[in-house]
Amino acid sequence: MKQVQQDGKAGSDIDGIYRQLKKGLGRELVNDDNVFALIELASRDGQQVLEQELREWQAPCGTSSDTSPEGLHHLAPNPGFNKANVKH
Repeated sequence: MKQVQQDGKAGSDIDGIYRQLKKGLGRELVNDDNVFALIELASRDGQQVLEQELREWQAPCGTSSDTSPEGLHHLAPNPGFNKANVKH
């Protein structure tokens, strides 16, 4: 994990990205290099929802974000709605 200096350029970038995220903007600026620093800022600032969103962003997931047919080759086929499986 890259250390971020709050008084250096990287720190200024993190602060700027964090301000944008608080406004609901700048999601495209979050990356592997800054996500942990942003989580820390959100935690210190009491921004629980933003902190949780950032934690979800950085967490590995079991499925690909690529929803193209080529990106779905590793997913199990979905049988769709089945009346036999509905609870009565």
